[in-house]
Amino acid sequence: MDILKTIAPIFIIIAFGYALRSRKMLSDDFVSEANRFVFRLPLPFLIFTGIMKANMKDMGWLSVLSLVIPTAIVMALALLLAAAARYRGGKRGSFIQTTFHGNVTYVGLAVIFYLLGDEGLEKGSLLVGILILFNNAGAVLALSLSSGKHSNMMRTALSILTTPVIIATFAALALAFLKVAIPAVVMKSITIVANIALPMALIIIGCSISPETLKKTIRPAALAAAFKVIVLPALAVLFCRVFAIDPKDQQP
Repeated sequence: MDILKTIAPIFIIIAFGYALRSRKMLSDDFVSEANRFVFRLPLPFLIFTGIMKANMKDMGWLSVLSLVIPTAIVMALALLLAAAARYRGGKRGSFIQTTFHGNVTYVGLAVIFYLLGDEGLEKGSLLVGILILFNNAGAVLALSLSSGKHSNMMRTALSILTTPVIIATFAALALAFLKVAIPAVVMKSITIVANIALPMALIIIGCSISPETLKKTIRPAALAAAFKVIVLPALAVLFCRVFAIDPKDQQP
């Protein structure tokens, strides 16, 4: 019940964003600029502050593997299903990457924070950074192999490593490892900007919903959603139970 009470308000805010866009209270230009702003500053700041406040000794390899291994299994299953469904080219690549490439930053961080609070966000920020890197690499691989274009793989990999969220993750890890103390006034200022991230991100998701587009891709979208919402979490929970990972460390 706790997680339902947490998730319900998140989707209410998403619906609120959709209503704002439908009533044209927010323009396309505003949504586009707000999305770019959240992606470049508040979200990276949120992950940065979470990692800086976290205790790295509490983060074990099993927690990382609980994200990577289930995701890899879903990727393999999606590849088999795409072959069975005879998806070709870009459609196959898009289907495969959408089965595991979830909205970790916008929705995932919101669920972690509103369910587990600051402590959960601190532990989850590092895992989210790692998962984003793994998901992006997997998505690029799926799309590139499906399209038959491999010439820009290195350039694409570089673009992944230079995304704001990944930079924030590596920067925070480096500073934490070197035990560099950030002045309190600077940390507080970064935190204020970071607090903008989650509510604005959820509203942006709502503004981006397009029923017309969904109707055109309902079947593969439903299959991908089933993998992402049911199969992937189930595998992660199974992994955590098999290896006796503390429930508090089983991040959404």
